[in-house]
Amino acid sequence: MRICVIGAGIAGTFLAWRLRATPTVEVDLVTGVPGPDATAASGGGVRGFETHPEQRRLAVESLAELFGTPGLLDSAGYVETGSTYLMAGYDGLEDAVAEVEYVHPGSTQIVDHGTLRRLGWHGLPDGTVGVLEKRAGFIRPDHLRALVIDQLARATNSRVVSGPVLGLVPHSDGSVSCRTPDGTDRYDVVVVAAGPWTPGLLTGNALPADQYRTKAIQVAVHRVAGALPTMFVDETSDLYGRPTADGGLLLGVDTHRWSVQPGSSAPIHDLTAKAVQIAGERLPHLRLLETAHTVTNADCYADPPVLTLWSVLGSTHRLFTFTGGSGGSVKTALAASRTAANTLLGTGKNTRTTTSRTENKRMTIMEPGTRRSTGATALTRYHTIGIGAGPSNLSLAALYKNVTTEKLALFDSRPVAGWHTPLLYPGVRMQTGWMKDLVSLVDPRHELTFLNYLVTSGRLYALINSQFDSLPRIEYERYLAWATERLGVVNFSSRVDSIAITDDGFEVSVDGTPVAVSEHLVLGLGTRPVWPEYVRNLPSGRAFIADELGVRMPDLEPHKADPVAVVGGGQTGLECVLRLLGSGFTDIRWLGRNQWFRSIDDSPMANELYRPSHIEFLQGLNRSKRREMIVDSRYSGDAITPGGLRALYQGNYDGLLTLGRFPVTLLPGRDVTSSELLPDGLLRLNCSTTVTPEHHDVRHVVVAAGREHVQAPFSDDLRDRIDYDDDGEMLVEPDYSVRWKGMNGHRIYSFNASRYSHGLTNAGLTQLPVRAAIVLNSMFDREIYPISDELCAVQW
Repeated sequence: MRICVIGAGIAGTFLAWRLRATPTVEVDLVTGVPGPDATAASGGGVRGFETHPEQRRLAVESLAELFGTPGLLDSAGYVETGSTYLMAGYDGLEDAVAEVEYVHPGSTQIVDHGTLRRLGWHGLPDGTVGVLEKRAGFIRPDHLRALVIDQLARATNSRVVSGPVLGLVPHSDGSVSCRTPDGTDRYDVVVVAAGPWTPGLLTGNALPADQYRTKAIQVAVHRVAGALPTMFVDETSDLYGRPTADGGLLLGVDTHRWSVQPGSSAPIHDLTAKAVQIAGERLPHLRLLETAHTVTNADCYADPPVLTLWSVLGSTHRLFTFTGGSGGSVKTALAASRTAANTLLGTGKNTRTTTSRTENKRMTIMEPGTRRSTGATALTRYHTIGIGAGPSNLSLAALYKNVTTEKLALFDSRPVAGWHTPLLYPGVRMQTGWMKDLVSLVDPRHELTFLNYLVTSGRLYALINSQFDSLPRIEYERYLAWATERLGVVNFSSRVDSIAITDDGFEVSVDGTPVAVSEHLVLGLGTRPVWPEYVRNLPSGRAFIADELGVRMPDLEPHKADPVAVVGGGQTGLECVLRLLGSGFTDIRWLGRNQWFRSIDDSPMANELYRPSHIEFLQGLNRSKRREMIVDSRYSGDAITPGGLRALYQGNYDGLLTLGRFPVTLLPGRDVTSSELLPDGLLRLNCSTTVTPEHHDVRHVVVAAGREHVQAPFSDDLRDRIDYDDDGEMLVEPDYSVRWKGMNGHRIYSFNASRYSHGLTNAGLTQLPVRAAIVLNSMFDREIYPISDELCAVQW
């Protein structure tokens, strides 16, 4: 399949880079007209918040990918400045900010006019509000673009072709010819991503371009005296700006000058002076000195303002545009290019086109001619499909890629890589050591070890010298994102809603549409928070699960002196208490059902429970005895990190010195049985205790009552074939295969769902590669990875 991308701005370059990752695709990137362009002129700002919903989604996902891919983050030269977005308040703003906060917890909040003034903003119209974003800043898009183009030029399935494009000719079979100074080539798909040159290129070839408009952009960099602001957008005055890496301030103001010729660099008179004037009114503490330099160019705009594929000729040809947006694609290019590449791969093979700028869907997996399943649709065939892209299935995929050429794919409902992202507060630590990564316990020379992640991302010495007793959980999530990017087998935004068995194997459906079929199936579905009955009658904004605490923090901020309850005596409950304590809350009630808040037993003997030899021992016991032993040893892992408890006690003592009382009250032995909303607006939690019943009246309730396993979406026929135990759980064999009727060579494997057959390592991270190796040995009926654990002093 041959694809041509016309335009080497940030959008076109990223699109070609995405497409090149598919070995069966050949990509030509045509660089276009030489000279400065919008990418070179861009301020490079990246943030999550945007007022347009689709643009906001793309910006949030792009930012998540940037932060989750250390190599990309470093190559982009990211500098964190924070962001301030000023505007008139509108209905739905809180929900919009919550979308950003959900992916980047603790980063975003809404502030009022008074707070903005205290932050240095003056002369704002009444009713102006601000969205403050901590995790925002700027990158070097021109530098990043150059690095990607260099990769494309050196790759075997991509070329960089010098432009400009001299002609575009659509053919009756849907293909398109593109003529450059080097000659004419015919492509299966052509994408025009030429920014402000797009309208002229289309109209010059008698193609429609009414939907696009060009507009002048101009920015200037000033030397300044005084404290620099964050990156900002002021919708009330059309002013925008950001600090520069050398301590200057980049300023611009909307030109409102449309239909300009691309490539023009003539400065617009008085525009720089206008920006300086507005900045003096809005930020009077700043003293702008001389202007270092001014950049003028043009960019391409469309309605709606979203960077997306747009079919030029409807459904008859595979000619698209990929430009537009609201000018400056840097904020959204990562996510938009991934969506566009996925759509093109489906389009090129199914002759499906996008006829609307808002019609793009998630990745299309269908490929005619691969193999037929039930019905008339041809589905991509894989040897193995994994449901879920958490650590368990990532470990399997990592080991899988080194031992077989068979195809494997993972399907995950999340839009980007992540791992308990809403709970990744600063200061949260792992409960397992760094050596227990995706691969090291069975293949320490694998390229996806945690140690290699540290070395290749340049973080090794910084982490070593930080002397962490326990690894920051955010670091582990970034390691998973790094590994995910290198594996390249995950289909994100793909919620599997049905798994059926057919003559060809397991048929997987996404959003009601069959998308793939496989010989074998691996379930890595993970868990979801438990929402107890005793709080379901409370207002959702006042009582919520721990995963929502980051999103809800702006609503809680005005009530720091009011009582707040955290229900749940485990690690998540502790982390919520620490988050509230660190944010200045002064009356926190921590309720737990058990008689004390237990910490993990990290002694050598307790760690013997997490060895392959102990898993093997458990398999030789009868079911009742095995369950008894697992229940007896559960607090070796299902408990709290000692360092976390120490941090709580120290923080609580610091609070005592300041307040004269402890800000956190620990309430073990309290089993919440019911709740009610009181007339004064407080929430009452009714508890049973070892002595007498009691109640606690609080303003908010954070529920951290544990997690439950997510059930696989089997079809009725397949579910009827599964063998279940007396508790209604799937019967899982020692090799993690599920016992079911009519296998016919097709196997189902299940991680995270066999606690009472495989012990405490069932759902934890300590034995990820060991479990994956056992599955691979079983799947391929040979010992690919030896599991050796003979030097054990304990005889079980």
